Amino acid sequence: MEKVAVVKCSDYDEKKVFDAVKKSFELIGFSPKESAKVLIKPNIVGGYPKNQEAITTHLSVIRGVCEFLRQKNCEILIGDSSFVNTSQHMKTLGIDKLAEEYGKLVIFEKEKLLEFKDENSEFVESVKLPGLFREIDYIINLPKLKTHVLTLFSGAVKNMYGCIPGGMKQVYHNTARGYENFSRLVVDIFQKVIPSVNLMDGIIGMEGPGSTAGEPKKAGILLASKNAFALDIAGCKIISINPEEVAMLKEGIKRNLYSEWKFDLVGVEKLPEIKFKKPHEKEMQEGLAKVFPERDVLVNREKCIKCGICTKRCPVNAITMNPYPMIDYKKCIRCFCCAEVCPQHAMEIQSPQSIMGDNKKEDD
Repeated sequence: MEKVAVVKCSDYDEKKVFDAVKKSFELIGFSPKESAKVLIKPNIVGGYPKNQEAITTHLSVIRGVCEFLRQKNCEILIGDSSFVNTSQHMKTLGIDKLAEEYGKLVIFEKEKLLEFKDENSEFVESVKLPGLFREIDYIINLPKLKTHVLTLFSGAVKNMYGCIPGGMKQVYHNTARGYENFSRLVVDIFQKVIPSVNLMDGIIGMEGPGSTAGEPKKAGILLASKNAFALDIAGCKIISINPEEVAMLKEGIKRNLYSEWKFDLVGVEKLPEIKFKKPHEKEMQEGLAKVFPERDVLVNREKCIKCGICTKRCPVNAITMNPYPMIDYKKCIRCFCCAEVCPQHAMEIQSPQSIMGDNKKEDD
């Protein structure tokens, strides 16, 4: 069994976070070799005006990892690719300056891409990813502790989907439609760039629909493991999600990326219990875990600023502006990319019945 460390950290004070990061890595036995080349992969979905500390890996956690690596004289790269405007988001979040202080900033879609193959994939045997993945000694994966409207849980495994450069994410959403298929696709990508170690920012997580439109939830913990599946299994249990209902994790077990549903807990005597609201609380309470892929998106016109980002990022061109977003539900594949990229959280996930009811009201 892999070790999973749980270390308490009450807030994002830099000294507290560095001590927690250091302890987390020590508990799982992670010690990079001297002068190693290391890529830090945070969760940078975007820069949002609301609930930012719950959406993206906090700057103090990234800094804490950089300080830990500096003690080993490591060459540090910080990189990611969001759905849109990665460079701007890095600037908004202050990650560009942090990377300059400790090493180098990497925008994946601006890197030279090479082909990565894996015969054990379900949907994408070959994918083009930044060639730098073949040049580094360690990948340090820094996910957030979040629920997710499409995958139910978003953690270490899901965070590696961000390695896909820019707009290719939408293409792959169209390739693997729906909860089960998309979950298999995420594992396809993960097993091409398996991280060396995973450190989850759960100091403030996100509950509800996620991964950008949920609500902040203070958990006050960091979690660490050398195995991403072990870490996510622990994360699920902490927030009262049955990990065996999470398709990504089942797929990882099936592919022998982890061997069991157990782990060796270190740092605390027992797992904390911090109940998070699920993406679809009512359905989950009724045990209908597979109902949520059937839901639709409703445009909240009071929140919408008519920026048009949703139309640009829809992988199947199901959204047009008139002047607000208009969704063609016959084309919509329920990937919820529009909800994830909307800076105002105006794309709200609803049941098909409520969508019909709302449309009926508008028609009347």
